[in-house]
Parts: sequence; C-alpha cells; structure tokens
Amino acid sequence: MHDTDDYVLGRRIFDSVRLDAQHLLWKLHKGYELDPRIPITDDMKIAELGTGTAIWLYDLAQQLPVTVQLHGFDISDSQYPSKEQVPQNITLGVLDSMKDPPSSLIGQYDVVHFRMWASNFRNGDPGPVIRHAKRLLKPGGYIQWEDADLIHQYVQGLAAKDFEEKVGNLFQKAGLDYNWVSQLSDSLQKEGFNVLEFDSAKFAPSLTQLCTNTFLLALQEILQGIKRRCPPNQHSLALPTHEDALYLLSTEHRDRIVYNWSPVTALAQLPL
Repeated sequence: MHDTDDYVLGRRIFDSVRLDAQHLLWKLHKGYELDPRIPITDDMKIAELGTGTAIWLYDLAQQLPVTVQLHGFDISDSQYPSKEQVPQNITLGVLDSMKDPPSSLIGQYDVVHFRMWASNFRNGDPGPVIRHAKRLLKPGGYIQWEDADLIHQYVQGLAAKDFEEKVGNLFQKAGLDYNWVSQLSDSLQKEGFNVLEFDSAKFAPSLTQLCTNTFLLALQEILQGIKRRCPPNQHSLALPTHEDALYLLSTEHRDRIVYNWSPVTALAQLPL
C-alpha cells in the first residue's frame, strides 16, 4: 500500500463483500460489464483503475476471448485474490492513479474502466485520474465509468430523510465533496474526450433494496473512515451520534425506507 493512501472506505472482508454485491447491482442495472458500443478485438487490452476485489475483471474475463489482456490496478492490494486464484489473462498490480503512470503503461490500453470513485477526491476534482487514464489509452480508446451521485439521492421514509440531511452536513464538514459526480461529463470533455453517453437514470424498483443495503454498509465504512482521518478531539462532527443514527436506520423494516444514491454512467472516447 502506498503511504499516500487516503481511501475513506474500508478494506476488510465485510467491505469486500459489499463491493462484490455492488458489482451485482451495477450488472443488473446496466445489463452488461463492457459497454456494447466498445468494439472487441482478440488483442485488446483493458485496464481498471481502483479495481478493489477485481470482481469486474473476473466477470469480464468469462465473456471475452482468452487473448484479451485484463489489467487491474489499485493503490492497495489488500482486497486482491491470492495469485493462485487469478485467471491467466488477468494481471493485478499496485498503482497510484493520482500520479503520472509509468512509461511502460503509456498508450497501451483500448479501454480504461472506473467504478465507484465518489469518495476518493477530497478536493472534488477527478481531473488527475482522468489525465492518468488519458495517458494509458491508445488513440480512439475509451473510458467507461460508473459512479454514485450522493448529492441527488432517492430517499423515502422519515428516518431516512432525517439521516440524509444530517450525514450530508457531516460530509461537508469532513471535506467530502460529491458534487463532481454529476459534473463528470464536463470533466471528461475538459480533458479532450468525446462523451458518447452520460446517464443518470435511477434504479428500477426491483433494485432499490439492493442499493439500500449496500449503501448503508458503505455509509458505515465512510463514517469509520472519517473517524480515522479526524483528530480525536474533533467533537463538532458528532460521529457517535451519526453512527447510532445509522445503526437505527439499518434496523428499519425494508417497507419503511429507501436509501439510494443515483447511478451515473459515462462512456467517453479519445479522438483518433
């Protein structure tokens, strides 16, 4: 793990299970792993930045020719499967995507995939990782991005709405800026990409419970991450109060609450 690692969520086994469940949520929402508009060739190379458990690459590997090279990168390898469990056409490595990539990776990839980076930019600027991905791509290469808009949420139930307001104020005090997600299309265009799709359609009713369940788990991780970052005497954040409220919210019956972020997807292409 890099000493610059500032990841606010967790990397325990529970957190890995939550990531894998979110992969199912995205799969059911979009109906694909790789956008069908991206042409598949036998010799293509695909990179995922912030790969986590590498579940997206594992799923994708079963659908593509075995000659396709799949490379997953993360700032930490603590959620990676053991080397013996990694398929032959998947390679996992440690890489800080906030910095310039090594020369050996420049211009090597047909596709760079991002997913769930919402909490990773303390300054609310995805520009550095977009520029990093741009350097990885070949001319005409694609960025495929799925993320969570935590500003424009879909929340139902009095307890859920009350918690949404309070935790939103907490995020602002803790320096977590989620506004960039809804502006991702502009950020991609600013870096010279042609945006082919930018979609923010909410989840189907059949998926709202899965989103609620995984979101509440992620919120627990975020609160723990804020606690790790902040000085012990930072009483103004009232973290124990928020943790108690989140616990009570998680015990609410599923018929009483919906707590969903808005799914945002983008497909962008570099000019040839």
